[in-house]
Amino acid sequence: MKAEIRPSFVHGTVEAVPSKSHAHRLLIAAALADAPCKVICPAVSRDIEATAQCLSALGADVTRTEYGFAVSPVTNAERHAVLDCGESGSTLRFLLPVACALGVNATFTGRGRLPYRPVSALADCLRRGGAEVGSDSLPLLTGGRLSAREYTVDATVSSQYVSGMLFALASTGEEKILRTTGTPVSTGYTDMTLAVLALFGKNVEHENGVYTIPAGRLRSPGSVRAEGDWSSAAFLLAAGALKGDVTVTGLDPESAQADKRMADILADMGARIELTPVSCRAIQGELHGIEWDVEDTPDLAPVLSVLMAQASGKSVMTGVSRLKDKESDRLAAIVDNLAAMGVRTQTDGSVLTIYGGGIKTFGAHGFGDHRMVMSAAVAGLVSGGEVDDAEAVSKSYPAFFADLRSLGGNCDETL
Repeated sequence: MKAEIRPSFVHGTVEAVPSKSHAHRLLIAAALADAPCKVICPAVSRDIEATAQCLSALGADVTRTEYGFAVSPVTNAERHAVLDCGESGSTLRFLLPVACALGVNATFTGRGRLPYRPVSALADCLRRGGAEVGSDSLPLLTGGRLSAREYTVDATVSSQYVSGMLFALASTGEEKILRTTGTPVSTGYTDMTLAVLALFGKNVEHENGVYTIPAGRLRSPGSVRAEGDWSSAAFLLAAGALKGDVTVTGLDPESAQADKRMADILADMGARIELTPVSCRAIQGELHGIEWDVEDTPDLAPVLSVLMAQASGKSVMTGVSRLKDKESDRLAAIVDNLAAMGVRTQTDGSVLTIYGGGIKTFGAHGFGDHRMVMSAAVAGLVSGGEVDDAEAVSKSYPAFFADLRSLGGNCDETL
């Protein structure tokens, strides 16, 4: 499917979609708790559905409702299960350790780029802990059960390794120790996991890369709500900063979500930003180049590249080496699409320099990557353009184009 976007001014208010990062974690904690839990998540994406379906395969009862999900936890884990993770890296990296903690003989499958995304360091951690993991890429099979008291995992590749181990060890009911090695990445997402575990009664101590998970079961709070998603809101806020005045409601500026820093980025570039306890408003300004490290906010890199392309002067994006292992090789995809937009870039693999000054009419590729598609759509508001693989937005934000049109964005999707 292609999307055609014509130059447009955008103005208005949109409710943030639920954070898939938060929803993943709430669903997993609910499925491992001591009693049923209502997870309020009124809109879902393919990734959230993948986690719900995999939890059901493990033995939980996860039912879609008008408000989100009703979750009855695992009481007797399935002996054998097939877990189709779709294209969701979070689903795979969170539930691989959980399956090993539950002692499930599981077969993990997936598609798109998921079979190529790294998981070997996590698999090694699980093997050292007593589980059997048949390979380092999909499809992979698990057997045995985690039996050690202490575990060590590499935190330099993905924070999802750490989060997955925290959920797995919390599910055992026993005191466990998780040590991390290397300089951790995307620590805000680990903080989110710790906050969710605390919400379910499990207060994990953390000091100098060592996590102490106390004994006892996760306790259901009865009802929880997924936060509004700063990652998805970033695209609409960028649209406001480039071409209008956009407010996204349902956003918590105090959230553990690292991508709330989008408000800081836009302010630093020259947009007018207004924050309330429940919303963020972005008003068009004269944008100028900045330097920004995306090490802890890699999902912002595609839309940030569009902002930098339109801004005056040179911008520098550091910490970009991690982008190659996302739903696409995002570093290569960003460079390719900016070239299509008439924007010059330079990269050495760890630093991306963007020479801004204006986006020209373009034909861009989506690379099967939801964030690349949405970034191109935002760029199209400035100059007009086309992007293929538009259906990829369903991975995280199925209503993206409808919401963009509600704000005045002149865009159509065609087969």
